[in-house]
Amino acid sequence: MIIKSIEIKNFRQFKGIQKIIFSTAQDENITLIQGDNTSGKTTLLQAFLWCLYGQANFKSKDALINTVAAYEMQNLRKDDEVKVSIELGHHGVDYIISRTLKYTLKNGEIKPATINTVEMSYKETDGQMKQIPSYEIKQKIEEILPADLSTYFLYDTERFGNITTKSDVTDAVKGILGLTVLEHTIDHIGKESSKTTLLGKFYASLNLTGNNKASEALQKMQEAEEKKEEIINRKKEKTKELEHYVMTKGQLEEKLRTLEASARLQKERDLKQKELSYENGFLIEQNDQFFKNFKANTFIYLANPLMKKALIELQNADVDDKGIKDMNANSIKDIIVRGKCVCGTEVVEGNVAHKHLLEEINFLPPESIGNIIRNFKEKTELMLSSSQNYMSNLEGSYKNAMRRRGKIAELEDEIDSIKTELEGKDSVGKYQENLTDTESKIRQLENLLLNLEKQIWEQDNIISSNKTIHNNNVSTSEKNKEILEYMAYATAIKEWVEKRYKVRESDIRVKLEEKVNEYFSKIYHGKRKVKVDEKYKVTLITTSSDQDLITDESQGLETVKNFAFISGLVDMAKEKLQDDSNSSEKDSEDYPLILDAPFSNADERHVENISKVLPEVASQLVLIVMAKDWNYAEKAMGKKVGKRYFLDKKSEVLTKIVEVNN
Repeated sequence: MIIKSIEIKNFRQFKGIQKIIFSTAQDENITLIQGDNTSGKTTLLQAFLWCLYGQANFKSKDALINTVAAYEMQNLRKDDEVKVSIELGHHGVDYIISRTLKYTLKNGEIKPATINTVEMSYKETDGQMKQIPSYEIKQKIEEILPADLSTYFLYDTERFGNITTKSDVTDAVKGILGLTVLEHTIDHIGKESSKTTLLGKFYASLNLTGNNKASEALQKMQEAEEKKEEIINRKKEKTKELEHYVMTKGQLEEKLRTLEASARLQKERDLKQKELSYENGFLIEQNDQFFKNFKANTFIYLANPLMKKALIELQNADVDDKGIKDMNANSIKDIIVRGKCVCGTEVVEGNVAHKHLLEEINFLPPESIGNIIRNFKEKTELMLSSSQNYMSNLEGSYKNAMRRRGKIAELEDEIDSIKTELEGKDSVGKYQENLTDTESKIRQLENLLLNLEKQIWEQDNIISSNKTIHNNNVSTSEKNKEILEYMAYATAIKEWVEKRYKVRESDIRVKLEEKVNEYFSKIYHGKRKVKVDEKYKVTLITTSSDQDLITDESQGLETVKNFAFISGLVDMAKEKLQDDSNSSEKDSEDYPLILDAPFSNADERHVENISKVLPEVASQLVLIVMAKDWNYAEKAMGKKVGKRYFLDKKSEVLTKIVEVNN
């Protein structure tokens, strides 16, 4: 993608029709637009966003139409319009995109139209311009530069903040680096339980005539899948909402830290919050230890009194060693049947010898009471020994848990007291109230997300169980066999694509981290590096002795990190275009960088370093800067400037775009 020109009519400070033609030369790829504060630098960037997406992010919500133009409408009794047109090239095709908002004079008041209108045309090979149908324009613009990616390449340094904490960063990286083709393939093949996917359509086409169980199971699967998708979409929305409040919480905490009146209290609160977090962690450990100790030998401990009493009773029972060694009850029974002992004594039922033999059976196996009692005593004594420390261990873990609870309650009271004191200060009261409200919203959203995750799990169970019922009841007709074979092929393709996607995604993340660190080291002067996590969010790391530490970021460091991240993305996109020029997976594009106030938060040395890197990374670079910031960058960038413009501020409501000769 390359931007050729932008034409503005009556858009905010810019009255009438004014135009900027951008440099497209390879060796002079920079277009420089200089202007003082409030001269319309940010308005130019917003003009791009409004033309492409119909949205503009101004701090004030005034009308888009230029004030002077509106005044002339009233004096001349005529209608007018706001219009922005962009000419660009994409994949070798030239496009013109125009967005217009009509203004009419009615009863002495200037009223904008309810909606703005957008038109888009492209140049055919014979040079003729052809209109794109209105219903296709939004999709076509998304193909050229998706709205989620726009803020990465139409970049406002002063407003954007930390680029790598945005919720859409994952989708942005995938879009820029060409992973979306594989994602779309996976989504297209989809699941059997979805009506709209390839597998779902195959599944629905199976012949289920006369088979109510299979039909009902299919319907339940599809209903559960639709409900699951709704829950997933809601989860995504709430996740973005949570990220917003987490970011807001950080901003409010930072604001409170910067206020002199609350600095000490905020620091004390932070320390106690950290201590509270530790204590909560320790309490969880102590609770786990208590339950672990409670479960260990609980039955034995509770049975201790009975076992001790049993041992005392057995001490008085003279049955331990009365059995004859190596003799068993069957031998005695044989002697009784034979009627004569081995010693020759006659054994007759009822005589003394017969009675003694019957008593002896009680002490011999297989029903030896003596042996059973000996074993019982040994096991009982062993169990009593193993449970000796049970109560002391249980009592110890319980006391530790109670101490932690007491400490936690004490810390919570102290934190609440600090919060109350902060709220009582005029300078910080509103920020503390907002922070408390934000923390409450964060907790609510976290609980809601846990509940949504549970609902997803429930729908998965419904889908899984009904899929089993469906598959077990599908008839084995020739037509069904053919469809099932198609499904097997589709599933195999999906599995291959998923495997390929996983490898590619992992490789891209590793390569991106290398690229971002490469550019970070070129821009930043110091011993730091960056870490890119699985969601492509970037953390700044300070290398100290033998360990890496996560550190806070100043605005200057944030700017450096943002530019390193953007540079890494653009560089990888360019490499992909070269490597995948003949690949069926090609879905990347080289993008221009249009930067508003890129150097405002960076010091002189960082500006110089950034100025060396950006022209080499971006094929086209548009800089909208103040003169004082350009002074530091000119040494590195000056020779690469192909077009120069100056925003000549005539008044607070009127600016002229003036081209300056190089």
